[in-house]
Parts: sequence; C-alpha cells; structure tokens
Amino acid sequence: MAFKEPVATPSILATVPDILRKALQENIDMASAQKKSILISSNSLANRFILERWDIRPSQRRRYRNLFMTVRRHCRSIFENLLARKRITWETEDESYFFGIFRFDEVRGNLILGFVPATKGTEWALPR
Repeated sequence: MAFKEPVATPSILATVPDILRKALQENIDMASAQKKSILISSNSLANRFILERWDIRPSQRRRYRNLFMTVRRHCRSIFENLLARKRITWETEDESYFFGIFRFDEVRGNLILGFVPATKGTEWALPR
C-alpha cells in the first residue's frame, strides 16, 4: 500500500487563524492575574493545527516533511503579518477580544510572538 501525505491546500490553510484565536481564547480564560502576556510560537501553532486537522503528532514530522514545512511556513507568514499590524481583534457572540502584539524572539525561523490582552480603544504597553 502506497503512503500518501495530506495536502495543505489554500482553503485548508485559511483556517489557521481560527486555531490561533482558539489558542488565545483558551489562554486568556486560563490566565491568572500575574500573567501579563501570552507567548505563542509559529511552530507550536503549526503543530497544533496539524494535530487538530489531520491527527498527526509533531513526532511524525520526518514522515510528513512537506506538510509540516508548508504549514510552518504559512504560520510564519501569518505571524509576520500580525507583527506588522501590532494588534489583533475579533468578536464572538458573547465577548470581544483585543490583543497587542510584540516580537518576543525568533529562533531558527520559529517566530515567537507575545500577545498582550488589552481593552479596545486604549493603548497597550509591553509587559514589564
């Protein structure tokens, strides 16, 4: 039986921002008063997306090399776009979310962004 790797089509990749929003919502719900920002890396977002979409674990990265490479590259471009905008906002049925964004680090192409919860209409500041 031949092995066939899943293909990350543009329509599938278009759902990556939904996974990011979901991760931010989960983190903001679990965040304590001491936690001032949420750190998310582009590779962890890609890993989470692949796990939720195709049930493929990061330990299987060698077997699905092209899939991981494509999704990680796409997540990095999303993060670069968000970093240029410096903020992200969206609304759900019961709540609206607003985050300021800053570059925390970049390690071998893995872009790590900090997301600072803020209120809409106010300036946000980097956590100290």
